[in-house]
Amino acid sequence: MLTRMPFAENVPTFQREIAALQRQMQRSGRANNPDNFEPNFKARKGRKTVVKKGKVKKGKAQWKKSKNYLKASAKKRELERRKTAYAKNQNRRIVNEILRHGKDIKTENVSVKGWQKRYGKALGAKSPGFVQSELVRKAENAGGSVIKFPTQTTALSQTHLDGTRIKKSLSQRVHQDVTGIPEHHRDLFSAFLSRSVNQNQLVLQDAQNEYLGLEPILLEAHQRYLIRKQVGESESRQPDSPSERVSNKSLTPSQIVTTGEKLDGDVA
Repeated sequence: MLTRMPFAENVPTFQREIAALQRQMQRSGRANNPDNFEPNFKARKGRKTVVKKGKVKKGKAQWKKSKNYLKASAKKRELERRKTAYAKNQNRRIVNEILRHGKDIKTENVSVKGWQKRYGKALGAKSPGFVQSELVRKAENAGGSVIKFPTQTTALSQTHLDGTRIKKSLSQRVHQDVTGIPEHHRDLFSAFLSRSVNQNQLVLQDAQNEYLGLEPILLEAHQRYLIRKQVGESESRQPDSPSERVSNKSLTPSQIVTTGEKLDGDVA
């Protein structure tokens, strides 16, 4: 079985609630600490003149915090705690599912900092760094191992079965191999290639020898992905869809690929 799972699906981000609490805290802070802020000033915004709030003065360490400020701060911390707890619970399930099919794991050494630069704060709700550390911890506790190989030398998402490398844009999720084999999902085909990585190098001969036996599994997995994508798009058009109830659209790019029984322990 080969499957593809995103990090922490449908994490409740509480964006509106947290933003409202932050505004409340800011209003309270300005009202109770007027001497800690620069004077308000006028600025041009297009054809209009608007009043902008003064910035915090440097070196101000003394702050008065009202009861309303402390209540709002506590509510904000609780929402952030709930968001983090949900993400960790979902990601633990992903880790457990990976290890259910094998305790010796191969995975690309992906930089979480690189993801942060690309996706910004949206990545925080997905906690990919937690998945990486939890996977290593649980695999080692089970007597297994996690082998990380560099993306620079392997370039699995760019590599075709004959060794040709063609760079893809991030939005291109389908791999169309130059050898003429059927199209596959980009991440799943990368997971297949990762089976043939040895000492940080992709051994193409091993991948070529193994492909025919695993082609039906890859095609079935790609078909399941297409069906799931169609269902997701259909649900997103519903007036009361999960995507409208939970603001999570900007968080979908961060994804993990896991392999099942016939592709034990390969992650890409």
